[in-house]
Amino acid sequence: MLPINWDAAIHYAGLVKIAESVAPTGSYTADFITQIKTAGYTFLQTLYGDDLATDIDPHTGDVVTFGFLAVSDSKELVAVIRVTDTILEWLHDASFLMVPSTIPGSHGFTEDGFIAVYRSLRTGQANGTPAAKDAIKGYLDAGAATSITITGHSLGGALATFLTIDVALNTSYHTPISYTYASPRSGDHLFAGSYNAAVPATYRVTNRQDLVPKLPPIVPLPYEHVKTQFELNPPPNKIKSTIPCMHHLTTYLWLMSQLAGAGGYAIDADCIATGAAEHI
Repeated sequence: MLPINWDAAIHYAGLVKIAESVAPTGSYTADFITQIKTAGYTFLQTLYGDDLATDIDPHTGDVVTFGFLAVSDSKELVAVIRVTDTILEWLHDASFLMVPSTIPGSHGFTEDGFIAVYRSLRTGQANGTPAAKDAIKGYLDAGAATSITITGHSLGGALATFLTIDVALNTSYHTPISYTYASPRSGDHLFAGSYNAAVPATYRVTNRQDLVPKLPPIVPLPYEHVKTQFELNPPPNKIKSTIPCMHHLTTYLWLMSQLAGAGGYAIDADCIATGAAEHI
């Protein structure tokens, strides 16, 4: 089993936190670009996509920001992918339907809503702009980057899973690294097998009390997580036991910081359990 460096996991989660600070209909202003620079990267492009359609609201035609591409001085390219609010609506969907994977070289079936969003992931708001994988391929082929790390939270974790295997199988760079947080299952056992063979350097961080990584369920359809899981176990009576609180990226950052012995991260004020110390 791969060991995990919790400081590295916190670092990439921090990049996702920046992406989640940008409103779905917003843009990367100078302040956000400065935050990315402070984290060690030069901002390159915004990632856009069609919002996740759900049974509650189809979100037809909604184009939202999903994250960004950036590069470090050492030529590490990062693809950072956020969650959207519709993930909580998705939790209420009962179907979790599967469709054949459309990623060349992969096998099996994928969750239909997630793969539809992935197919729309691109570097411009308009249809027809370069897909995320093609933009990454361009930077790698041009020598602007020599490595790629792909990271995401929640729905962004599922999209990061698709993007990582797509890069591994369909670009000249076959060893991408993936850090995901609170990712749901993205496909069946055959897809997971394809992914695990192509992307051994995967760090899938989950919170034991978070519902999202437990979905879609493994029955009646054969959904299966990709490797490798690193599970966080919240201490009792610290965090409110609600779906949003256990799923928040800030909760994950606080839990990881406890393992790393790092400071600077706090639980959201509205997620602190009644009676818990205010400074946690």
